[in-house]
Amino acid sequence: MTFQLYIMRHAKSDWSGSDTKDFDRPINQRGKKSAVRIGQWMKENDFIPEKIISSPAERARQTTRLVVEQLSSLNSEMIIYEKELYLADLDTLIEEIQLHKNDINSLMLVAHNPGLEQLIGFLSSKSGSEYRSMTTANLVIFEYPDNQFDPYIDKGKLIEFIKPKEL
Repeated sequence: MTFQLYIMRHAKSDWSGSDTKDFDRPINQRGKKSAVRIGQWMKENDFIPEKIISSPAERARQTTRLVVEQLSSLNSEMIIYEKELYLADLDTLIEEIQLHKNDINSLMLVAHNPGLEQLIGFLSSKSGSEYRSMTTANLVIFEYPDNQFDPYIDKGKLIEFIKPKEL
């Protein structure tokens, strides 16, 4: 059975509270609509992750919650908030994938740039796909032959690159 790796950048954040710490910054109205749209698209197209690993930053948590609300079949116990994903670099993101991909057939990461752009660029180059900018609330899905893949070595296939403004 194939393995699907979902990678999503948090939705657009709200910068109106100038004294709000970066970690505590929420998403804005546009971000909320985008996260809901992505979740609806995932449900309509039967792309339902078995497990979600999210940054604990408020904007990532809100994005994750809004996406999960659209995926009625996903149990909230399958969401793990990992502090390592907050502003994680490429190597940390790959370590998290390696840590959480066993015993499942699909995994979703919700995190931040610049690490996600580095990850998408790296995985795209291995798959022979064109690299694209990872803007807010974008969802990228790679497919691998099974959950034994090593992102550093194995070549996956880019199967979707979804932008909420194009839905």
